[in-house]
Amino acid sequence: MENEILTALNRGGTGINIAELADSLTQAEIAPRRALIAERIDRAEVRLSGYDRLRGQAEQMGDALELMRGLSSRSLSSDNSAVSVTVSDPGKVDLQNARIGVSQLAQSQVLSFVGFSEAEAEIGAGALTVEFGNWSADVPPVFSAGTRTAQTITFQPGSSLADMAEALSSLDGLSARVIDLGDGTFSLGVISETGSQNALRLSVAADADPRMAQFDISADPGAVQVQGAQDAKLSLNGIAVTRSSNQIDDLLPGVTLNVTGQTLSDANLSGRANVEGALEVMQSFVDIINATQGLVKSLTARGFGEGGVAGDLAGDSLADGVLRGMQSVLSRGFGVKGVHLSDIGIRTERDGSLSLDADRFSTALTANPALLDPLIRDDLVGTTVQISGTPGSGATAGRYALTRDTATGEATLAGVALIGSAQANGDWTYRVPSGPMRGLTLTVGTGTERAEINFQPSMVGSLQSYLSGILADGNALAQREDALGASIVTETTALEALNLRSEEVRTRYLGQFTQMEMIVTQLNSTGDYLTNLVEGWNADR
Repeated sequence: MENEILTALNRGGTGINIAELADSLTQAEIAPRRALIAERIDRAEVRLSGYDRLRGQAEQMGDALELMRGLSSRSLSSDNSAVSVTVSDPGKVDLQNARIGVSQLAQSQVLSFVGFSEAEAEIGAGALTVEFGNWSADVPPVFSAGTRTAQTITFQPGSSLADMAEALSSLDGLSARVIDLGDGTFSLGVISETGSQNALRLSVAADADPRMAQFDISADPGAVQVQGAQDAKLSLNGIAVTRSSNQIDDLLPGVTLNVTGQTLSDANLSGRANVEGALEVMQSFVDIINATQGLVKSLTARGFGEGGVAGDLAGDSLADGVLRGMQSVLSRGFGVKGVHLSDIGIRTERDGSLSLDADRFSTALTANPALLDPLIRDDLVGTTVQISGTPGSGATAGRYALTRDTATGEATLAGVALIGSAQANGDWTYRVPSGPMRGLTLTVGTGTERAEINFQPSMVGSLQSYLSGILADGNALAQREDALGASIVTETTALEALNLRSEEVRTRYLGQFTQMEMIVTQLNSTGDYLTNLVEGWNADR
């Protein structure tokens, strides 16, 4: 409609296409400002993309470092299939050779209450008490309660065999189910945890429904016992030991044994340097470090020289600082003896990249498997205190003093109040809720007034701490990303306002030119009238 009106005006006006003229003048006024804003948005988006790539690479590197913590400098083997051996805590493994004999496996107590016509057979109401302990080999046997607290279950009228199975299974260390025996009858099977001290004694209250009496084995479980509870009996280098489970993680430091059968002759366990596995992991480490350094260098490239291309973060001090910080960590010595990467055959090249000499690495690790430990595992040692867990990523090297009030049990570690509780054996266990040792659990004797923790972070731990600082909310990288995001929002708003301004400017120009055309058209119309009038007069003479 607008163009039709303007076209009609133009037929009697200047003949100028005022719509195109208005567009051209609007473009000339608005375009430079629009281009400037668009350029600022593009520049911010490019830098934000660069930071996003940097963050992603740092997170990927952090994941790779976490996997390295599980690397063991030793590999373990057994020459007997009845005894398998695995590494449970790589930092504690010191096994070279050991002999393990197995004369008896640990067993659960298995009870079977038979004679039920259906799974939902009614058992009536009453209280059933479950105790955990040991049945002697005497005749009749004698029950000795263990350290676990007895549990009492109260069944309501109408309770079924299935209800009892569900209630028993809800107790820790106990499993029960109704079993179809295939002969038209059902059994309630009850299984304890392995170990002689995990046997069960079931007692039914005197006022219970008579139908519950069959579950009372308080005097002797023999009538319903399918299998008795017993400990595993083993020997370590000829020394007899017992354990309540067939999976044993407290016999050899950092090692878990899984015994599946008796041995006619001792199983020979051996440990050797884990050269192949460690070499693969360390090569992956070198690759991720080089990839990270390469990304930072490409992002911060200034593009000087012929054919040079500037990176998304050219000249960015934050990205440059990430690279320098990584290189600073990698150049340090770790552990008490100050082990460097070069000691295991990892060399820093002139361009800052790392290279791994496989032969030198294999030789060094074969001669001293422990050489790898300070690089991949933090050194955490306590005097008069047992330590479990790992400190937070911000932990720094140092000696941390624990002070404790023996009367109240209140304790602090390096000034941080600990959360503690007394244990059944008199020891106290504390959790460190904050500070540089946050995440640790400490156990001390009831009479301990002072203790000390010595912490030396590994190369992996130091890199993780450094990366965590970079990626943390509120730190420099997040601040840059937030600032750029806010800038893009502001500039986008300004661009939208400029687009509205463009419409206003165009409307103004069109209005002005339309008025001009109306005046010119009117003048042209008057001129045509006068011309025709004069020509008429002349024709009448």
